[in-house]
Amino acid sequence: MYVFNVFITTLIPNYQDGIITGLAKKGYMVGPASKDGKVVAEGGNAGTLLALSVYRQEEIDTHKIHQDVCEVLVEVGARTYSLVVALASDVAWSGPNFDLPIVETVKKPTSIN
Repeated sequence: MYVFNVFITTLIPNYQDGIITGLAKKGYMVGPASKDGKVVAEGGNAGTLLALSVYRQEEIDTHKIHQDVCEVLVEVGARTYSLVVALASDVAWSGPNFDLPIVETVKKPTSIN
């Protein structure tokens, strides 16, 4: 049995539960890829990095996992920047290295009659 790391850069962190549930339904054991138990890289970044550790009892390869993750992303309607699936015994990761400024909501001007 091999353990794979799955890194998904998404637009928002809210996709986490749907992705994990979808992979579990496909027969994967899913957990965090970090020692501290966090799945989501924190910060005010322009994207969200989800770092998962996945495995199955039967032999499987990165291409099959990639295909299954892509299917789950479509099912949950996730908007992604990237997807990486890797067989690795040791891994390090981080989220984007820049922040976006907070944009205030601008109200539409009302018409003057």
